[in-house]
Amino acid sequence: MVTNPKITVPVKKHILLERILVMGITGSGKSYQWLKLADDLRESGAQFYVIDTDNDITYMLYTQFPQCAPENGGNVHVFPAYDWPQYKTAFEAIKKVNPRPQDWIVVDKINHAWSTVQRYFIKEVFKDNMGEYFLMVRKKMEEAKKKGDKTDASISTEAMDSWIDWPVINNMYADWIAPLVYQTQCHVYCTTDVEEINKKEKNAEIKEMFGNFGVKPAGQKNLGGQFHSIFLYLPGRGKWYIKTIKDRAGRAYFDEAALYSFFGQYLVAKANWEV
Repeated sequence: MVTNPKITVPVKKHILLERILVMGITGSGKSYQWLKLADDLRESGAQFYVIDTDNDITYMLYTQFPQCAPENGGNVHVFPAYDWPQYKTAFEAIKKVNPRPQDWIVVDKINHAWSTVQRYFIKEVFKDNMGEYFLMVRKKMEEAKKKGDKTDASISTEAMDSWIDWPVINNMYADWIAPLVYQTQCHVYCTTDVEEINKKEKNAEIKEMFGNFGVKPAGQKNLGGQFHSIFLYLPGRGKWYIKTIKDRAGRAYFDEAALYSFFGQYLVAKANWEV
């Protein structure tokens, strides 16, 4: 992977608190770029508090950026989160640290939070894991069909939706993500996988914001609207590329530019961070 020369000048001033969402397929550089950002900002004293949802960050940290590990005097602090209580515990632990305006909270693959809260709800209410729960629902729908019940016995998402208390799940999720994105007094950088936009997509905001790109952020449907800056990372031959989906007013957009340093190419060149 081609990279630019290391930037070692400390950041002295931050104009705004960033709220950044990066979306892309596996291998598009979503995690590598924020780890490189942490490395670029290491000498500035900025700390990175990371909620790791897929057990991948610790490996990347120690194999590619060992200088950023805390025991080596680094600035990347990892909080694993694989079930819903751990998501809440990780964020509570980060809040107790009281991050400063120059620090960053990172949620790597924030889309996992949405599926995780659903699994937790189903397990707590029905005492089943998600796979077993939907198998049970499918059986009941088939039984209803055999009895002549007019209940839709298809396996469609819409039919399954009627069995889940979405307002409760949405509120559980909102209680976690809203304080993280809106109330923390530091920068926030989140990554997410992508999903293809179905021709039957009904959400007007999703169609308006992401329709031209053919993909949308995976996860809860309102995820895209919660961030000021959204970027699509694309893999290429020996390079990564970046496209701007939306950004703060006045910042120039990327149009599949080769991506070497998110710090230098975006925060300094487009967001006007002073160094």
